Amino acid sequence: MSDGGHRPGGVPGGPDPADPRWADPQGADRQWAQGPGAGAAPDPYRQGWSPQGQGTARYPAQHPAQPGSTQQYPAPHHPTPQFPTEAYPAQAPQYGGGQPPAWGPPPGYGDGGAPRKKRRWPLITAIVAVVVLLAGGGLAAWTFLGGSGGTSSPNAAVTSLAADLEGRDYLRAYSRIAPNEATLLIDLSSVLTTELQRLDVLRPDARADASLDTVTFSGLRFDEAGAEQVRPNVTITKLVAGTITATQDPASLPFTDSFKAKVYPNGAPPAHVPETIDIAQVVREQGEPIRIATVQVDGEWYVSGLYTAADYALKDAVEPWPTTSIDARGATTAQDAVRDLVQGALDADVRRVIELTDPTEMAALHDAGPALVDGAAAAQPTGAKIVDLQTTETDVRGHTALSLASVTVDDGTGARVTVTRTGDCVTISGVEGAPPQLCANQLGSLVGAQVGTSPALQELTPRLATAVLNVKVVTSEDGGSWYVSPGQTVVQLYADLLGALRPGDLDALIAGN
Repeated sequence: MSDGGHRPGGVPGGPDPADPRWADPQGADRQWAQGPGAGAAPDPYRQGWSPQGQGTARYPAQHPAQPGSTQQYPAPHHPTPQFPTEAYPAQAPQYGGGQPPAWGPPPGYGDGGAPRKKRRWPLITAIVAVVVLLAGGGLAAWTFLGGSGGTSSPNAAVTSLAADLEGRDYLRAYSRIAPNEATLLIDLSSVLTTELQRLDVLRPDARADASLDTVTFSGLRFDEAGAEQVRPNVTITKLVAGTITATQDPASLPFTDSFKAKVYPNGAPPAHVPETIDIAQVVREQGEPIRIATVQVDGEWYVSGLYTAADYALKDAVEPWPTTSIDARGATTAQDAVRDLVQGALDADVRRVIELTDPTEMAALHDAGPALVDGAAAAQPTGAKIVDLQTTETDVRGHTALSLASVTVDDGTGARVTVTRTGDCVTISGVEGAPPQLCANQLGSLVGAQVGTSPALQELTPRLATAVLNVKVVTSEDGGSWYVSPGQTVVQLYADLLGALRPGDLDALIAGN
């Protein structure tokens, strides 16, 4: 996928949505209860953003941030982003009237504790992740509206989104998202919807916007004078007032009757008492407004979830936004891009890893990258080297995806380990005591022995093991160079794991058969 020649030193086309800062930390636990789209996808980038050092990067705290200051930059060049013409294969469901899907209210309500000073995620999720719920109708939005959701200023981007949400104009609200985040959301929602309908979890005629009817936005107000331009193409807006009210109604979820009977054997529980977030009260408790990032793409401004996540990660780490970016530097082939990225990780070369990520999808990562590099300065290389990597190519959603055929690694002492994939089996050589061959059915038995003795689980685990063996790394080509696409890789992981299931598997597991 081309981004029109963009490199992160200029204006990003917007990142991919898979970042955990979009999602309620508890959202994953509620996803099956609320349906697809209610929780955010697992994020491959959480490790990189973690301000607590839970992942590879630890941010030093010796550089105090300067909130309220405005950094000066030369006028950027604005490339024209390119968008895919299809969100998913032809079997993706079509939604009547172009309405976007939204399975369940956004996560983040009732997190069970008083808000912490620097933990704003339930509220951030309520404001930003609701847009994730619009993803399935995103292609229709861009087709119908012609990408016309961009605005002339950062304040106009967020106030327009607020007006759309208050007026329940969800199609228009979706068009306010940064275009490349929208692309990922479209693909993720298409995968989830298609697979869950195939599995008889969702009804084929599920009304796309049903659960958004349970969310009401009112009086959202921003402090225009307090906006911060942190990069030439990124401005942080400040939400200071308004309310968000949600009523969770299990009966309205678009599950099939058979699946509802399993989930709610005694009938669907009544709708919950409406819960309201008073933003002004949250602002008073936190002592500061809610920060929402906007990004300029092709001369117009959009709301960005990933730049919002990056901004909070830097702020919590007491780090200012870097004044430079990590330029994209791809590889000559898709396989080389994967090999070089893995080698960069083994070498603790964070800069090289970032250079090899898709510069359009991961623009926020490239722009915040210098802080990550500084934070990982003390990381030590493993000493391991990839001697040889062979992969198998497939096409997914217009991207080149690679799965493992064989890999040989030198552990740094001259000892070599080779892993070779043959069908549903892998052969490992160079490891003393390793079995001559390990197959999916053996892996399934080992996993099944650890997690339960249910016949349904025992039958399912070999298929899941095969799906893991088939895991694909998705790459993209831009200007003759190849990059790894973390967001599309996560979308494909969802597709592969759900694709291993058969209709009735989830029912059997829930029933304990």
